[in-house]
Amino acid sequence: MSQQTSSSENGILKPSSFCQIGIVVNNIDETIDYYTKAFGFGPYEIKYVDYPDATYYGETAGYRGKRAFFNLGNIEIELIELVDGKTIHEEFLKEHGEGIHHIGFEVDNLVESRENAKEAGFEITQDFIRADGTGFAYLDTDKTGGVIFELIKYQD
Repeated sequence: MSQQTSSSENGILKPSSFCQIGIVVNNIDETIDYYTKAFGFGPYEIKYVDYPDATYYGETAGYRGKRAFFNLGNIEIELIELVDGKTIHEEFLKEHGEGIHHIGFEVDNLVESRENAKEAGFEITQDFIRADGTGFAYLDTDKTGGVIFELIKYQD
């Protein structure tokens, strides 16, 4: 087995900071109804998001969406519905249909983690960073293993 530098050593993320699974859906309300009736999941926190300065493959594209959050154990589940704009979520939905889109990792410093990822050769496929340093950045980690990693800095 070859020895490689771990992402926690190169400042991208800590494996122990795994915190979220993101699922792209066509309709959040229908998904919530199904998950609640079939499995008893919930409660849900619904949010409408508007990221006018979000990037899409390095270009400002902006988008709006609807989100629903709930917990399974200590993992946050994020349901993602696009309202309008250009996103990697729309891309995923067209290519794969509904399903697990990403796994998220909470980071202490999003700007630093994002830059470390770029230095390590990862492309930032979509991101949004607020003035206070909170936000998210998606990495092109799906090229091997098929899973997108998201770096997340939560608002306090």
